[in-house]
Amino acid sequence: MNSLEAVRRYDSAAIMRGRREDGVQPCAIQPRDLQIVDAVRRHKFLTAPQLLELWWPGGAAQVGRRRLKVLFEAGLLDRFRPVAIRGSFPWTYQLGREGHRMLQDVGLIPRGKRFEVQEVYDYRYVLHEVHLNAWVIAWRQLVGDAMVSWDGETLIDPPSGLGKPPLQLDGGITAHGLKDTYAKPLRPDDVIEVVRDNGEIGIYFIEYDRTRRVDKNFEKFRRYDSFLCWWSHFSEYRSLPRPPVVVFVCQDDEHLELFLEAADGELTGYQVRAYKPSQDDYIGRRKIAFAVEADMHQGDPTAYRVPNYPSGDDRRDNVYDETRLPGSSAAGG
Repeated sequence: MNSLEAVRRYDSAAIMRGRREDGVQPCAIQPRDLQIVDAVRRHKFLTAPQLLELWWPGGAAQVGRRRLKVLFEAGLLDRFRPVAIRGSFPWTYQLGREGHRMLQDVGLIPRGKRFEVQEVYDYRYVLHEVHLNAWVIAWRQLVGDAMVSWDGETLIDPPSGLGKPPLQLDGGITAHGLKDTYAKPLRPDDVIEVVRDNGEIGIYFIEYDRTRRVDKNFEKFRRYDSFLCWWSHFSEYRSLPRPPVVVFVCQDDEHLELFLEAADGELTGYQVRAYKPSQDDYIGRRKIAFAVEADMHQGDPTAYRVPNYPSGDDRRDNVYDETRLPGSSAAGG
């Protein structure tokens, strides 16, 4: 069973919650415990196999399962799992009340932030996070230590007072052609840093979609186009050697085709450099990619981009460009 088949077993299942028969049993905290609890907080829900892959790779699974049980009994983590007709599913872990308190004590959660119980009664509620995390872990298996950070859902607010393009950016660059000319917040599902083959740090914004609904993503396409073409130059990402790459993870080939077709009509922004006015750069079309979920689980980091120019441009080649995320000799980004 591959990593995708393992998480698909969870789809549409009712759940049972873990019980502490003897109440909360405090434990001595190890450095790895803090990392595990914080990862569960940042990624919302992680299954036991996912946690074992991250902290006990290559074996020692029984040791890992025992430690996860200790963290559960201590109230640092809560857990639940789908109800199975035969056998049992692995546990899925979420942040517990004592874990929230511990992360506050070490400054990882603001002192005034209250613990909010996330009651889960239907496993469909967590499938987005479980599948998303499985995809990232599959990518991590390809790149290894080159994945130097993996943050969960992240709010990226634009600076205030930007006005509207066309605006003069750094280096005599102006932004044109955007469908959304207001800087609006972004909230990628994950923000990942990977060291590329040339030693540069690459930033990847991950958008995992289970809806298959193009109408729910038009706004996202436009916001990312605006960010890449325009207001990223005024953001915390302005000092990067290359702009972030946005990756939309699709369910299958049909889903991929729908999103590529929709994005093709929305990614219209371009940059013009004063010293090369005839060479417009459709940066959103270069930096937004689309991948099929199963490919990464099969060790294939292939992704696809819309044609190089919008419809109606004489330079358009009408070809969906194949690229590759880091994790192969042809790593791109």
